[in-house]
Amino acid sequence: MAIKLRKRKEIFTFYNAEGEKIERETEIRFDPLTGESSRLVYDAGLAVASFDYLEAAEKTKGVNCPFCPENIFKMTPVFPKEISDDGRITKGEAVVFPNLFPYSKHNGVTVISRDHFIQLNEFTPALIKDAFQAAQEYIHKVTLTDSNAKFASINWNYLPLSGGSIIHPHLHIIISDTGTNYQTNIYEKARQFEMETGKEYFTALSETEKSIGERWIADTGMITWLHAFAPKSHNDYVGIFNNAYSLEDIKETDWGHFAKGLETIFSILADQEFSSFNLMMSVDPEEREPINVRLIPRLAIGPLGTSDINFFQALHQEPLTYKAPEEIAAKARIKFAGLM
Repeated sequence: MAIKLRKRKEIFTFYNAEGEKIERETEIRFDPLTGESSRLVYDAGLAVASFDYLEAAEKTKGVNCPFCPENIFKMTPVFPKEISDDGRITKGEAVVFPNLFPYSKHNGVTVISRDHFIQLNEFTPALIKDAFQAAQEYIHKVTLTDSNAKFASINWNYLPLSGGSIIHPHLHIIISDTGTNYQTNIYEKARQFEMETGKEYFTALSETEKSIGERWIADTGMITWLHAFAPKSHNDYVGIFNNAYSLEDIKETDWGHFAKGLETIFSILADQEFSSFNLMMSVDPEEREPINVRLIPRLAIGPLGTSDINFFQALHQEPLTYKAPEEIAAKARIKFAGLM
């Protein structure tokens, strides 16, 4: 079984008040690993609601924010000595400490910068690189002290539309004995794919998409960037760390390439007036699949600020997108060409 890119079309026919026939096409795409479907629906012109967080940032910074420099070492908790002699892990401006309200057995928070608010297109590669390297060190320390905690991920909710409850930019690091639904499903399906083809799924995906060229975006260092065939949102970026099966395989140079890639994606999102996103970096607990990253924008739609998630995503668990993956990938290739 090779990578299969399946899709089908449905046509809805109706008439306007003058009796003129109208046809609207919905394209249903199936994820090449899981078989889960998502829908590319008719776009009358996606109207992204604009949000200005400057006023909220002013009200919540400084004494009102536990992540700001004057508070972070006084108001945040500390790790036990086996994780850090100093109680926290630091690199550059990044600081890692325990989450007071953990999602898992091990949950670190990485504050990315001293600045309380950073616009999407103002993140620097240095800030991104240091934050992810600090998260990498935390995961390394945890795995040395807890051999059962094999499911690791680095996650980023950027701004309130993404579910972020604090404007100050930060990551969540989750390490658990139990995988999330995504991790369990993806890696079980990847094992099945490997048994049937003799190939790692994400390596095969990287090679297949690069050979097709429609959704492949760029290779930066060891990382292949592409757009998902069956997207989970109006953009859906996938990063594959080729030949990196554990976080220990990712070196400083690789983090630099990753940071420049994210900076470029942030620019692409900003061009489309998206201001918020969710990101997940997942690590295979058995270290048989390359590390992969997924990033989708979060947004509100129209003058009412309507959520981008409705019954289809929330209950039917079926993603919707107004944007064709191939069109977004073509725009992204132009941006990434500047990195080559």
